[in-house]
Amino acid sequence: MSSKLNLLESKMLLKEFNYLVSDIEFKNEFAMEYGTQFEIAVRQFLREKPLIKELCINKFGSKLNPDPKPSPSIESEKESEPINLSSGTDLIPFTGTPIEDDEDSLILEIDTDKIKKLYRDIVQKTHPDKVKSDALNGLYNRATTANKNQDLLSLYSICDELGIPFHVKQKEIDALNNRIKLIKSQQTFFESSHLWAWCKHEYDEPKRKDIIEHFLLNNAPAVKDLFN
Repeated sequence: MSSKLNLLESKMLLKEFNYLVSDIEFKNEFAMEYGTQFEIAVRQFLREKPLIKELCINKFGSKLNPDPKPSPSIESEKESEPINLSSGTDLIPFTGTPIEDDEDSLILEIDTDKIKKLYRDIVQKTHPDKVKSDALNGLYNRATTANKNQDLLSLYSICDELGIPFHVKQKEIDALNNRIKLIKSQQTFFESSHLWAWCKHEYDEPKRKDIIEHFLLNNAPAVKDLFN
């Protein structure tokens, strides 16, 4: 691939990567803000639905009751037909952090000299002692974290935002593609969670209760910490 096409492809991927980074930040804030509200709603639901509360105890021996006495009628009771929602862990904040041994870490060799150079170039334009801008200082913080983690791809992303010249190798483009795919898969997981569905139905209380019921009856182990 010509150097011009290489640069155009890398810039296109970095723009997508920048968007995904922003979306990660949004989902982190979303989980922090609404995760607590969801927990409160679950607790309130259990106060109003003692039979489901007992069923949860039967499922995982919750600390909710140190000596649970299961009701025979509940043990024989069939669970309600689940609605079409994911049974993911739900209350774990979305981070977008690549999993260990992901593909880009296997492909991408750490280029210490390039990382140092890009970081210095970024610092020149973003350091709080040099510029008074919340946006630029935010990029400085991101770059400092990326430098500490030897995260070349994130430094490329910041350079692209700042208009700092850089050259991306084909292996690095492949690694960037892998990073984007990984983040997208994490987004899909988060957006299929009960927390996400519960928030989407803010004005439909019956639907919210259906979501909480499904969450408890089909994913009880993932919520045991609610009952400490």
